[in-house]
Amino acid sequence: MNKKDVLEFLRENELDDVEEISSKKGLLVVRFFYDFDEDELEAARGYANDESEEDADEESWKEEYYLPYLNDIAADNVGEIIEEVVEEFDISGQYISYDLNEEERCEFIGVFSNEDFDIEEVLEELDL
Repeated sequence: MNKKDVLEFLRENELDDVEEISSKKGLLVVRFFYDFDEDELEAARGYANDESEEDADEESWKEEYYLPYLNDIAADNVGEIIEEVVEEFDISGQYISYDLNEEERCEFIGVFSNEDFDIEEVLEELDL
């Protein structure tokens, strides 16, 4: 696996602040962010307004409808990008997302390898 090519591919495909965390034992561990565009933010607002009886300034509107919608968008889009990496470079790839803590971006950790692996074990070994 050419880690430089994988990192470049991630940078070229809608992911921001791509950072290599580790590249030991044939594993490439990467942190990156998915930034939402205005259309995605507007769609999330529309969904939350349609589904919630609360006002947009209420905590439950944000926590139960708006942020989960954005998390789903990010996970779907990042999942597609990871699948493309796997196909392009003929490697294994997995990712996890962290809860959205800012409105306009979502943090992910991706792990890539030529061999099969368990992402939970990899992250545990790295204390992530």
